[in-house]
This record gives sequence, structure tokens and C-alpha cells, in this order.
Amino acid sequence: GKLYRCLQAHTSQSDWTPDAAVSLWTVIGDPKVEYPEWAQPVGAHDAYQQGDKVTHDGIKYVSDVANNVWEPGVYGWTEVE
Repeated sequence: GKLYRCLQAHTSQSDWTPDAAVSLWTVIGDPKVEYPEWAQPVGAHDAYQQGDKVTHDGIKYVSDVANNVWEPGVYGWTEVE
């Protein structure tokens, strides 16, 4: 029920599922949703980039900085009306 983006090229193995090989995959939102729900990045590989859009606590935000791992409303995000 989740969508994933491959973070680095690799030869597939049946035991390298997204939950077992987290360095290879990151969860992404539905590409048809303009403001997907924010998820806490676990590292540089899945940090938000400048211009990325998210929804957090019912509020829409746009990332002001590249490699953003901050929670919206704390730092690095602009609230969108």
C-alpha cells in the first residue's frame, strides 16, 4: 500500500525489500497529491529539497531549503495559504 523511490542503483534481491534495505528505498507520497503528508526524514537520502510541498497537522508548507530534515513549523518551511 506504499510507494517507494529507489535511492541507488542495485541488482535486485528478494530479501532487499524496503523495510530490510532502507538505504536503497524511501517512501514517497502519491504523485497525484500536490501536498503529501510530511514524514520525518531518516537521513540525507530522503531529506526534503527546496520547493518540496507537504501537509503537516493540516497545514500546507513549502520547503525553503535544500536537504531539509526539520519538521514543518519549526524551521525551513513556509506556510501556504
